[in-house]
Amino acid sequence: MMSQRKKVSNPANNYSLKDQFLQQTGRPVPAPQASENREPPVEKSAPHRAQPEKVESENYDWDRWTIICRKDFKQGITAIAEKEGFTIREVVEKFFTDGIAAYEAKHGVIDTTPKKKKNIDSLT
Repeated sequence: MMSQRKKVSNPANNYSLKDQFLQQTGRPVPAPQASENREPPVEKSAPHRAQPEKVESENYDWDRWTIICRKDFKQGITAIAEKEGFTIREVVEKFFTDGIAAYEAKHGVIDTTPKKKKNIDSLT
């Protein structure tokens, strides 16, 4: 018959893990320290991810941005890219190019000139 082990837990109390082990094995445990003498618990933060160096997009004909789309779109684009040997960026650019061309064929050329901002004081 196997002996049952006591489950070692770490409830929020004033005992260290060493003290808890001593207590559970039936050995004498020193009196717990007052909570004011204890060091506060150290909060673990998520690992820091290095951010890519910012690149001025004015020097290139591309820019970075994030989109939200349906999962099946993402899966389809990824599958097409893998099957055809292209990058996801190339497949997405092709779809955007074809979509913009279809829109312009139906509605005319898209005006991409920046709009002038109105004076904020004109709102009141």
